[in-house]
Amino acid sequence: MEISERQQSWRERKQLTAEKLSLARQILAEVHAGEDVLKAMRAHPAADGHLLGKSMLVAAYQQMVAADEIQPDRALLERIRMKPVRTLSGVTTVTVLTKPYPCPGKCIFCPTDVRMPKSYLPDEPGAMRGLEHAFDPYAQVASRIRQLKAVGHPTDKIELLILGGTWSAYRRDYQEWFIKRCFDAMNATPLSPPKYGENQPDLGGSKATPPP
Repeated sequence: MEISERQQSWRERKQLTAEKLSLARQILAEVHAGEDVLKAMRAHPAADGHLLGKSMLVAAYQQMVAADEIQPDRALLERIRMKPVRTLSGVTTVTVLTKPYPCPGKCIFCPTDVRMPKSYLPDEPGAMRGLEHAFDPYAQVASRIRQLKAVGHPTDKIELLILGGTWSAYRRDYQEWFIKRCFDAMNATPLSPPKYGENQPDLGGSKATPPP
């Protein structure tokens, strides 16, 4: 199966269909009444035998709140969201990677992959997201915020982590551009990102290109 086909299959499983919404309503009602989340999920499998994931429950909850079907319930949301410990401090961490660029250091223990900034490998979650979005800062931040919202995490307070090689080795204009685009994404300014790579300082090599 091609990568694009796997991605399409994954997206289809993540779609909130009428059947999944109906099941989610039943599960949420039971959880609200005090039932264990996993037990309620197991009691209401989909027609194909699969269980609804917490991301589906969060999506259904958000849709029901938006439609005034239910009132916002912070306690319920905290029970169904994924990895609640991630934002227990009240601060949500968003990690982005800079584009591949030569590092002046010659550390023999530091991994090197031509596709990645120095010291990072493409099989790490944050690194995979950076590679998927061609290391465009706006796209990385916006994508991560959408993912966090989709699983019920707050995004009003964000700690931004910038990874990739040696930060001080990048040119100052690239550093300023990169940070500005991160802030643009966090503040939704503009509401939609400009063309990938627009106004990106030229460090050599290819500029950011739209993800496939």
